[in-house]
Amino acid sequence: MSANYLLVTLNLVCGILAARPAGGQAAPAFAKYPAGARYAGPGAAPRLRPGTAAWYFRTRIREAAVQPPNFAGHYVLATWGCGTECVSYVIINAKTGAVYFDNRTVCCWGTAVPDDFEPVRGQLDSRLLVCTGQLNEEGPNKAHRYLFTQGKLVALP
Repeated sequence: MSANYLLVTLNLVCGILAARPAGGQAAPAFAKYPAGARYAGPGAAPRLRPGTAAWYFRTRIREAAVQPPNFAGHYVLATWGCGTECVSYVIINAKTGAVYFDNRTVCCWGTAVPDDFEPVRGQLDSRLLVCTGQLNEEGPNKAHRYLFTQGKLVALP
């Protein structure tokens, strides 16, 4: 084999490995970021304004708003596909109908993932949101961690 062939093969393998989510990462520490009390009342209709980014996904958001809370005590975290290996998400306040939608996508997580893999993860008893993959098809393919506080996602180190 030529040295050039080996170099091309090595670059190809490194590129494939770099595109996959990092293996062996510690499980997200959802318990480290507890949520407030769980809400069990009826879900409020989502508050949507024409002309906003969320308005263009109003059908998906309205469908999600009728689900029981599944994130941060009283929020509904919903995802939907936006292409191959790509999802969008929204966070809806079940009490007030306020909608948090920043038009961010999570993509390109690779095919070597467990069957139960979710690119956007949250828990009812935690304010931690974990997006695994590339954000808006740019940057590193990794677990991006956010703390949902006061209606905003704050990036964690």
